[in-house]
Amino acid sequence: MKNKADQLERDLFRMAEREKMILPGTVDKEVDDKLSQIHWSKPRGRMTWKKAVILAAALVAMCSLTVTAAVGALQRRMEAMNEQEMEDYFVQIYTSRQGADNYSRPLTDTERERMGRLRTSYEEEAVFPQKILTMISSPDEYKGKGVAFYKDTSTFFLPEETMSDEELLEMIDFVYKRDYSLQAMNQKIEEGKIPFPAQQIAVQEAAGEEETAEGEETIQKPRQELTIPYTGDLEFQYIAAGQNCIFLTGQSSIHKMKIGSSDSEPFFCDFETETYVNAMYEDKKGNLYLGLYVRMDDGDDSANSGITVGGVRYKTWLWILNADREILRKVDISSLLEQEFGVRSRMITRIVVDEQGYVYVRAGFMGDVLLLILDEQGNYIRSVTSKEFNCHDLGGLGIGKDGKVYTQIQTKDRMGIASVDPERGALDEIYMDIVPKGTIMLDIIAAGADTDFVLWGYDGIFTYNMGEDKAVNVLPAYEAPCNWEGVMHCALPDGRIVFAECSQYRNEEDKIKSVPENITFYYKSTLTN
Repeated sequence: MKNKADQLERDLFRMAEREKMILPGTVDKEVDDKLSQIHWSKPRGRMTWKKAVILAAALVAMCSLTVTAAVGALQRRMEAMNEQEMEDYFVQIYTSRQGADNYSRPLTDTERERMGRLRTSYEEEAVFPQKILTMISSPDEYKGKGVAFYKDTSTFFLPEETMSDEELLEMIDFVYKRDYSLQAMNQKIEEGKIPFPAQQIAVQEAAGEEETAEGEETIQKPRQELTIPYTGDLEFQYIAAGQNCIFLTGQSSIHKMKIGSSDSEPFFCDFETETYVNAMYEDKKGNLYLGLYVRMDDGDDSANSGITVGGVRYKTWLWILNADREILRKVDISSLLEQEFGVRSRMITRIVVDEQGYVYVRAGFMGDVLLLILDEQGNYIRSVTSKEFNCHDLGGLGIGKDGKVYTQIQTKDRMGIASVDPERGALDEIYMDIVPKGTIMLDIIAAGADTDFVLWGYDGIFTYNMGEDKAVNVLPAYEAPCNWEGVMHCALPDGRIVFAECSQYRNEEDKIKSVPENITFYYKSTLTN
């Protein structure tokens, strides 16, 4: 899949080439110099990659280039926009909460091919759409017909059926008008012909902040489905949902990403040695619980405390960070397991924290010990065991709408979920045989958007309401937008499932690492109506 995040840059510079813009060899220095001279009206930066690339191109075009633009139908179409239209496009780019355009579903190969041909026809043959792209003020306005654009998150909403030429042309026309408006507005602002539209931008941003404060609308959007190419640089191997963000973890690094964003930023990297985080949970206080394994020193002779991965020994720990990223506690899970159960170190595979502050930890290969229960500071309290049921080492562990913790359980040929009683260290309410016989392990258990639970397994995404006989498969694996096996996944607080698919990996010292530019995020709704 081509990285859609680069499309605007390619289009703009292709336009420059077609208009015979002569780029000097010092263009990079010119861009940097011009950008450094801009005095933005606000102290906090809002320069995303999209704005930086387009603005840089616009500034170079107007300040550094010899331009001989052929006057044609496309140029006349752009110049026909009035100042209000261009200002609207300018403000939309500047106030967008996302750094790149995204789509409610992936474009098909046929649609991408047709869009390429139509873009050429648009530029060279004046093949324009009959209508302009529909703008919507909230995702709920989109009813599945035609194409529409939601400016707050720069999202194109597309129909499920194959798009027509008219619909594709509306998208192409919108992008060209937006790019032209940014260039024209910047030129007029730079020449002092018009003021920077600070008031209009402030109004739009205030409206966005008010929307966030009233309903967390930028975060809780259970109907919104997105396809977003990753534009960050972390070679991450694991994702986890926070209360209002997504965490990404790679070697000795944790990044944080806004929901719906294309980029991530470093969150915590204060590791003294090679460390991997493979389980994580953020509680409602903002405390972060990390299940990680840390590389052991060659001189460490505590053989029973280590696990070997790729010929290297690691020790299992639980770290607790507060909202300010300060380490509150480091819990030696390896030693705890050896002391309490006489077993060698096990990797932590799942963590969840309930509203009472109990911390539930699953460590692999523990037999009839399903879970460990710790207090809020990480002190061991008791274990949860069962003689009748066991659970998969990667089985789901989450909190339902009733606030209780639920775990995946199974027997030889049956599967279900059960709530956990932390005081007794036992399973409580049991819901068995809710998925079809033969269903492969349930990896996610979380509160659904309009159901008690959303469940993810290798056979698809299920929803379930307590008291019903069966869960409903709302997205079979064969209908998934990405490769199902091996895809990174998590459940957002609004009930959506997020997938991070990497289509290319690289090897480094026997370690397999993801290639960031080949990762795409997919947000899937689990609403049942």
